[in-house]
Amino acid sequence: MMKKKVGLLSMVMVLMLMVVTACGGKDKEVSLGVTESGTYTNDYFGLSLNFPKEWVFQNADQMMKLMEAGQQVVAGGNEAKNKMLDLAKTKTLNLLMASEFPLDSGKSGPSAIAVAEKVSMLQGIKTGKDYLESSKKLMKDSKLPYEFEDIKTVKVGGKDMDLMKASINTGAAVVTQEYYSTIIDGYAFNLILSYVDEKSKAETDKILESVSFK
Repeated sequence: MMKKKVGLLSMVMVLMLMVVTACGGKDKEVSLGVTESGTYTNDYFGLSLNFPKEWVFQNADQMMKLMEAGQQVVAGGNEAKNKMLDLAKTKTLNLLMASEFPLDSGKSGPSAIAVAEKVSMLQGIKTGKDYLESSKKLMKDSKLPYEFEDIKTVKVGGKDMDLMKASINTGAAVVTQEYYSTIIDGYAFNLILSYVDEKSKAETDKILESVSFK
Protein backbone atom coordinates (compact mmCIF):
# COMPACT_ATOMS: atom_id res chain seq x y z
CA MET A 1 0.00 0.00 0.00
CA MET A 2 2.80 2.40 0.90
CA LYS A 3 4.63 1.58 -2.34
CA LYS A 4 1.47 2.45 -4.27
CA LYS A 5 1.23 5.74 -2.37
CA VAL A 6 4.85 6.61 -3.14
CA GLY A 7 4.34 5.75 -6.80
CA LEU A 8 1.26 7.95 -6.99
CA LEU A 9 3.04 10.89 -5.33
CA SER A 10 5.98 10.48 -7.68
CA MET A 11 3.55 10.66 -10.62
CA VAL A 12 1.90 13.80 -9.19
CA MET A 13 5.29 15.52 -8.82
CA VAL A 14 6.13 14.74 -12.45
CA LEU A 15 2.74 16.03 -13.63
CA MET A 16 3.18 19.15 -11.48
CA LEU A 17 6.44 19.99 -13.18
CA MET A 18 4.98 19.48 -16.67
CA VAL A 19 2.29 22.04 -15.87
CA VAL A 20 4.19 24.64 -13.83
CA THR A 21 6.82 25.00 -16.52
CA ALA A 22 4.06 26.06 -18.91
CA CYS A 23 3.43 29.62 -17.71
CA GLY A 24 3.36 31.70 -20.89
CA GLY A 25 5.11 32.63 -24.13
CA LYS A 26 4.24 32.61 -27.82
CA ASP A 27 4.02 29.68 -30.18
CA LYS A 28 6.90 29.14 -32.59
CA GLU A 29 7.68 26.34 -35.00
CA VAL A 30 10.53 24.40 -33.45
CA SER A 31 11.63 20.80 -33.53
CA LEU A 32 10.32 18.52 -30.80
CA GLY A 33 13.27 16.24 -31.41
CA VAL A 34 13.40 12.50 -31.94
CA THR A 35 12.85 9.91 -29.20
CA GLU A 36 13.86 6.35 -29.88
CA SER A 37 14.56 3.35 -27.67
CA GLY A 38 17.32 4.62 -25.40
CA THR A 39 18.06 7.97 -27.08
CA TYR A 40 16.72 11.50 -27.49
CA THR A 41 18.13 14.10 -29.89
CA ASN A 42 17.02 17.63 -30.69
CA ASP A 43 18.91 19.63 -33.31
CA TYR A 44 17.08 22.88 -32.48
CA PHE A 45 18.39 22.88 -28.90
CA GLY A 46 21.59 21.06 -29.89
CA LEU A 47 20.90 18.32 -27.34
CA SER A 48 21.42 14.58 -27.18
CA LEU A 49 21.09 12.17 -24.25
CA ASN A 50 20.69 8.49 -23.49
CA PHE A 51 18.29 6.66 -21.19
CA PRO A 52 17.83 2.92 -20.49
CA LYS A 53 16.45 1.13 -23.54
CA GLU A 54 13.88 -0.75 -21.45
CA TRP A 55 12.28 2.46 -20.15
CA VAL A 56 8.82 3.59 -21.28
CA PHE A 57 8.68 6.84 -23.26
CA GLN A 58 5.82 9.06 -24.43
CA ASN A 59 5.31 11.24 -27.48
CA ALA A 60 4.11 14.86 -27.36
CA ASP A 61 0.40 13.93 -27.53
CA GLN A 62 0.76 11.47 -24.66
CA MET A 63 2.63 14.05 -22.61
CA MET A 64 -0.18 16.56 -23.19
CA LYS A 65 -2.71 14.06 -21.83
CA LEU A 66 -0.56 13.64 -18.73
CA MET A 67 -0.44 17.43 -18.32
CA GLU A 68 -4.24 17.49 -18.41
CA ALA A 69 -4.32 14.82 -15.70
CA GLY A 70 -1.98 16.88 -13.53
CA GLN A 71 -3.81 20.15 -14.06
CA GLN A 72 -6.46 19.46 -11.42
CA VAL A 73 -3.76 18.80 -8.83
CA VAL A 74 -2.04 22.10 -9.57
CA ALA A 75 -5.21 24.21 -9.89
CA GLY A 76 -6.66 22.84 -6.64
CA GLY A 77 -10.17 24.00 -7.56
CA ASN A 78 -9.04 27.56 -8.31
CA GLU A 79 -10.98 28.57 -11.44
CA ALA A 80 -8.64 31.44 -12.38
CA LYS A 81 -5.57 29.21 -12.08
CA ASN A 82 -7.36 26.49 -14.06
CA LYS A 83 -7.98 28.93 -16.92
CA MET A 84 -4.35 30.05 -16.81
CA LEU A 85 -3.22 26.42 -17.07
CA ASP A 86 -5.62 25.79 -19.97
CA LEU A 87 -3.79 28.54 -21.84
CA ALA A 88 -0.40 27.33 -20.66
CA LYS A 89 -0.94 23.86 -22.10
CA THR A 90 -0.99 25.31 -25.61
CA LYS A 91 2.37 27.01 -25.12
CA THR A 92 4.56 24.18 -23.86
CA LEU A 93 7.03 22.26 -26.01
CA ASN A 94 6.80 18.67 -24.77
CA LEU A 95 10.15 17.23 -25.80
CA LEU A 96 10.82 14.05 -23.83
CA MET A 97 9.30 11.92 -21.12
CA ALA A 98 10.91 8.60 -20.25
CA SER A 99 10.46 6.54 -17.08
CA GLU A 100 11.32 3.13 -15.72
CA PHE A 101 7.63 2.37 -15.11
CA PRO A 102 4.41 3.73 -16.65
CA LEU A 103 3.29 6.69 -14.53
CA ASP A 104 -0.06 5.04 -13.79
CA SER A 105 1.50 1.73 -12.71
CA GLY A 106 1.61 2.60 -9.00
CA LYS A 107 5.32 1.80 -8.98
CA SER A 108 7.97 4.31 -8.00
CA GLY A 109 11.09 4.70 -10.09
CA PRO A 110 13.36 7.13 -11.93
CA SER A 111 12.26 9.31 -14.83
CA ALA A 112 13.54 12.01 -17.18
CA ILE A 113 11.54 14.87 -18.71
CA ALA A 114 12.55 17.64 -21.10
CA VAL A 115 10.26 20.61 -21.77
CA ALA A 116 10.84 24.10 -23.17
CA GLU A 117 9.02 27.43 -23.15
CA LYS A 118 9.38 30.70 -25.04
CA VAL A 119 10.47 33.30 -22.48
CA SER A 120 10.91 36.49 -24.50
CA MET A 121 7.51 37.76 -23.35
CA LEU A 122 7.95 36.80 -19.69
CA GLN A 123 9.03 39.76 -17.58
CA GLY A 124 12.16 39.22 -15.55
CA ILE A 125 13.03 35.80 -16.99
CA LYS A 126 16.57 36.17 -18.28
CA THR A 127 18.33 33.14 -16.81
CA GLY A 128 17.58 29.57 -15.85
CA LYS A 129 17.62 30.68 -12.21
CA ASP A 130 14.91 33.28 -12.89
CA TYR A 131 12.79 30.59 -14.51
CA LEU A 132 13.28 28.15 -11.63
CA GLU A 133 12.37 30.82 -9.07
CA SER A 134 9.13 31.43 -10.96
CA SER A 135 8.38 27.69 -11.08
CA LYS A 136 9.23 27.36 -7.38
CA LYS A 137 6.58 29.94 -6.49
CA LEU A 138 3.90 28.04 -8.40
CA MET A 139 4.97 24.77 -6.79
CA LYS A 140 4.65 26.33 -3.33
CA ASP A 141 1.20 27.63 -4.25
CA SER A 142 0.13 24.04 -5.01
CA LYS A 143 0.31 23.34 -1.24
CA LEU A 144 2.20 20.08 -1.81
CA PRO A 145 4.81 19.72 0.99
CA TYR A 146 7.90 20.42 -1.11
CA GLU A 147 11.29 21.05 0.45
CA PHE A 148 13.74 23.02 -1.69
CA GLU A 149 17.50 23.36 -1.82
CA ASP A 150 19.15 26.60 -2.89
CA ILE A 151 19.48 27.06 -6.64
CA LYS A 152 23.03 26.74 -7.95
CA THR A 153 24.81 26.70 -11.31
CA VAL A 154 26.36 23.47 -12.60
CA LYS A 155 27.90 22.17 -15.84
CA VAL A 156 25.74 19.78 -17.87
CA GLY A 157 27.05 18.50 -21.19
CA GLY A 158 29.47 21.41 -21.34
CA LYS A 159 26.77 24.05 -20.77
CA ASP A 160 26.02 26.10 -17.64
CA MET A 161 22.61 25.16 -16.26
CA ASP A 162 20.88 26.30 -13.07
CA LEU A 163 19.86 23.48 -10.74
CA MET A 164 17.04 23.37 -8.20
CA LYS A 165 16.34 20.29 -6.07
CA ALA A 166 12.87 19.67 -4.64
CA SER A 167 11.74 16.73 -2.55
CA ILE A 168 8.75 15.37 -0.64
CA ASN A 169 9.06 12.95 2.28
CA THR A 170 6.15 10.50 2.19
CA GLY A 171 7.24 8.65 5.31
CA ALA A 172 7.95 5.57 3.20
CA ALA A 173 10.38 7.25 0.80
CA VAL A 174 11.73 10.62 -0.28
CA VAL A 175 10.76 11.57 -3.82
CA THR A 176 13.37 13.95 -5.24
CA GLN A 177 13.41 15.92 -8.48
CA GLU A 178 16.38 17.77 -9.94
CA TYR A 179 15.36 20.68 -12.19
CA TYR A 180 18.03 21.84 -14.65
CA SER A 181 17.23 25.01 -16.60
CA THR A 182 18.99 27.28 -19.08
CA ILE A 183 18.01 29.80 -21.76
CA ILE A 184 18.63 28.66 -25.34
CA ASP A 185 17.69 30.89 -28.28
CA GLY A 186 14.95 32.64 -26.31
CA TYR A 187 13.57 29.43 -24.78
CA ALA A 188 13.80 28.15 -21.23
CA PHE A 189 15.02 24.60 -21.75
CA ASN A 190 14.36 22.35 -18.76
CA LEU A 191 15.58 18.86 -17.93
CA ILE A 192 13.93 17.20 -14.93
CA LEU A 193 15.31 14.04 -13.34
CA SER A 194 13.29 12.22 -10.67
CA TYR A 195 14.34 9.45 -8.28
CA VAL A 196 13.26 7.81 -5.02
CA ASP A 197 16.40 6.08 -3.69
CA GLU A 198 20.12 5.65 -4.35
CA LYS A 199 19.53 2.96 -6.96
CA SER A 200 17.17 5.12 -9.01
CA LYS A 201 19.44 8.17 -8.51
CA ALA A 202 22.28 6.17 -10.05
CA GLU A 203 20.09 5.72 -13.14
CA THR A 204 19.35 9.45 -13.46
CA ASP A 205 23.02 10.28 -12.84
CA LYS A 206 23.91 8.15 -15.88
CA ILE A 207 21.38 10.07 -17.97
CA LEU A 208 22.86 13.38 -16.81
CA GLU A 209 26.37 12.22 -17.66
CA SER A 210 25.20 11.27 -21.16
CA VAL A 211 23.85 14.78 -21.94
CA SER A 212 25.69 16.61 -24.68
CA PHE A 213 25.07 20.09 -26.10
CA LYS A 214 26.49 21.14 -29.45
